[in-house]
Amino acid sequence: MLSLPINSPQKAFFAIIPRLEVSMSDTQEQFIISIMSRDRVGIVYEISNAVSQLNGNLADVRQTLMCGYFTMILLASFPPEVTQRTIERKLAEVDARSETPIVAAVKRLDATDLRPTADFPENSYVLTARGPDRIGFVATVSNFCQQHNINILDLSTTASDQEYLMILIIDLSQAASITQVRQDLKQFTQETGLQMVLQHRDIFRAVNEINLPARVGGNISLIQFDSHIGG
Repeated sequence: MLSLPINSPQKAFFAIIPRLEVSMSDTQEQFIISIMSRDRVGIVYEISNAVSQLNGNLADVRQTLMCGYFTMILLASFPPEVTQRTIERKLAEVDARSETPIVAAVKRLDATDLRPTADFPENSYVLTARGPDRIGFVATVSNFCQQHNINILDLSTTASDQEYLMILIIDLSQAASITQVRQDLKQFTQETGLQMVLQHRDIFRAVNEINLPARVGGNISLIQFDSHIGG
């Protein structure tokens, strides 16, 4: 997942957490759990403790903080007797004792939902977009992607001094052709006035002296990238 600081106009630091390979166990049920609450000390403990009380095993956890609000998404496996309703009731107990309201959602995963993914696809690209901060910036760029059948794998944005920066990791495997995408992107930048660069992940890494990680368990690899990439 990408995480960009707001207060760094010259350099942006972000972390990519490799995707974990997940398999469906014959004796375990898999669930996706999402959590949102106003940030405070102890939320991670309260949620993870509730999962462990149900004999749940956390396979993957992602969290972020925005405008004082904490969000977390978890992939957890539970014994077959633990149902979606069981988890929801346990999380409701956590909410009842919480200093701040906790909004939780639980979704049981079928075997078809658990497609193994190791890092990003080989044909993934990095698309950067930079321009004046304005309403509709993200919608404008993402519309270009959907019109060209480009799947957005990861997305992060940051704003500083009225300038907006958007970094996307995208999958072009379903696009018509990379040549056509580049041609249309050139016209798109002329029409919108945005500075945009499309590079294969390997080239992006080499140009910016970045070491994008392969799958290394659940470790976090810190990455540095020069903000002039959009120019």
